[in-house]
Amino acid sequence: MTRRKFIGASLFFTLFGAMAMLPPLILLFRFDALIGGIPVETIFLFGLWLVLIVGAAWFSVVLPHDEPSEPPEDRHP
Repeated sequence: MTRRKFIGASLFFTLFGAMAMLPPLILLFRFDALIGGIPVETIFLFGLWLVLIVGAAWFSVVLPHDEPSEPPEDRHP
């Protein structure tokens, strides 16, 4: 994959994470069910949070670092 595709994927990943935490999607998981005594809604939020952290760590390894550009040479006529 090229650097440009990785940057696009990281932007999509960020937007997906932000949209997944909005109330309409969270309310899909709001029903009277418990998993290990924890509401499903809470498990969804913390699971999403964990996926976003792991994804951000992966993108930080995969994306190449920007090298500082060298200043242009001063040319005096």
